[in-house]
Amino acid sequence: MRRLLSIFFSAPGRNKWIVLACLWPAGLAQSVGIASILPLLDAAVGTVEPDNVVNAVAIGALESVGLSPSFLVLSVVIFLGFAIKASLVMLAMTYVGYAVAQVATDLRLRLIDSLLKVRWSYFVRQPLGSIANAVSLDANRSANAYSMVALVLSYSIQSFFYVVVALVVSWKVSLVAISFAAVTALVLTTFVRMAKRAGEKQTVRTRELLAHLTDALLGIKPLKAMNRHGRFAELFTRQTVSVNKALRKQVIAKEGLKNLQEPLIALCFLLVFSISTLFLGTPIEELIVVAISIYAMITSVIKVQKQLQMAVIDESAYYAVHDMIEEAAAEAEPRHAGKPPTLLRSCRFENVSFAYGERPVLIDVSIDIPAGRLTVITGGSGAGKTTLVDLLIGLHEPNRGRVLIDGDPLKDLDIEKWRAMVGYVPQDLVLFHDTVANNVALGDPRFSTEDVRVALKAADAERFVDALPDGLDHVVGERGLRTSGGQRQRIALARALIHKPTLLILDEVTSALDPATETEICRNVKSLLREGDRRLTVLAITHRSAWLDEADVVYHLGDDGKVVPAVRDASAVGAAIV
Repeated sequence: MRRLLSIFFSAPGRNKWIVLACLWPAGLAQSVGIASILPLLDAAVGTVEPDNVVNAVAIGALESVGLSPSFLVLSVVIFLGFAIKASLVMLAMTYVGYAVAQVATDLRLRLIDSLLKVRWSYFVRQPLGSIANAVSLDANRSANAYSMVALVLSYSIQSFFYVVVALVVSWKVSLVAISFAAVTALVLTTFVRMAKRAGEKQTVRTRELLAHLTDALLGIKPLKAMNRHGRFAELFTRQTVSVNKALRKQVIAKEGLKNLQEPLIALCFLLVFSISTLFLGTPIEELIVVAISIYAMITSVIKVQKQLQMAVIDESAYYAVHDMIEEAAAEAEPRHAGKPPTLLRSCRFENVSFAYGERPVLIDVSIDIPAGRLTVITGGSGAGKTTLVDLLIGLHEPNRGRVLIDGDPLKDLDIEKWRAMVGYVPQDLVLFHDTVANNVALGDPRFSTEDVRVALKAADAERFVDALPDGLDHVVGERGLRTSGGQRQRIALARALIHKPTLLILDEVTSALDPATETEICRNVKSLLREGDRRLTVLAITHRSAWLDEADVVYHLGDDGKVVPAVRDASAVGAAIV
């Protein structure tokens, strides 16, 4: 229960306090209405008994405001009590509704904010489907848990006031009723625990399902091409059946709680009524009021359990999102002011070594990437070319050695400002399901349509974009699949060029292009080195001859993690590689 209450009280904003401020007077108003029933019955038969505690309190309260305890006045009091209660509860639940939406929104924003600040290594090991599940499904279930906890509090407060009224009218009958109600609640708790276990399994199994599904959909083309998608279908079937089992247990728990309530309540009332009349000799008027109070109390307790059951089903989702937020926060990149970076002389790797776990990738690498020049890095698959780039933009830190920018260690620079100076086109291109213009500008309002066109022209993409049905407004599809591989590469290159970077990094950027287009792009990029007052530095990872012909400096990374010294013409590069 403590974990559930923390969901409610840890929510941001003032809504939770407004809810509580409404629920307490609402419960009090309804209890006043119920307490007025006994003097109302007495007034109806013309025998008001001032010796009765409830009558005395009601009569005293009415006389203090100049009213007589007549049947009409008491009827109005009862009506006003229930009306005030209904109004306050409606107000409270309105704020609960506002808070529910805010809880989901706040969780999503906190999670996204934490994820955008984490180290690159966190993304490498975190399943994408788990993140998508947390942002969508688990965030919604978390908001539902908040809503259910709010209702638990509402019905608990109402139950408290009903118990107070019943105890005041007849404490003996009330204690008997409360005892039976406690036993009833204890019996039904079994279904609450069952629902909680099922909810926890649902959270785990759904996360696993979406993680595998996302991976499969990202690679669906080769799976279908090789007729290997059937194995994933079998995996999804098993995982979906597992989720279904958890949902079925939730159904059993819900139906068990709901359908056992009525017979248990009926049994409780029969026992209380029998004991009150046969052994306690409770007057019928008191018994009626106690019965109404006890019925309302037991009904509220049952509602508490019902909402509690629904809350524990979604409780695990809330803490799953919360744990992911904390995990991501713990993996946040260190932020420091640092020195403003410049790139006027060179980027230098000084005796850099790096390993993934126990597997060394780069060993004692020392290279210079001169500013204002085109540097090409070649090497076989897995030689560490992309790792070299990751170290240069600060996604990884060297195990040994230093990365220097104009002589300053990268770790001493403002990393965010450094990355803002970089234009990067990765080997694994990512285009969004959006227009060409938005894929190039990434929705940045600083860039105009003309800026987009200039970037597309530099990437040799303007002509094919203009030929698309909607031009710049053409939607490229999920991951850009409504365009060819070469078109996606050129759009991604335009994205890297639009903000006029100081360092342009190209990772196999023209691998999907024909030789003529590749040569044209290579010349366009090389021309940017001499454009106006700009001092652009280009680092290209490629083995294509067009880039080798234009390169000012070429390095070759061997399979042993070491680098061949720089050479400056393509024929020498070929000899070095052999």
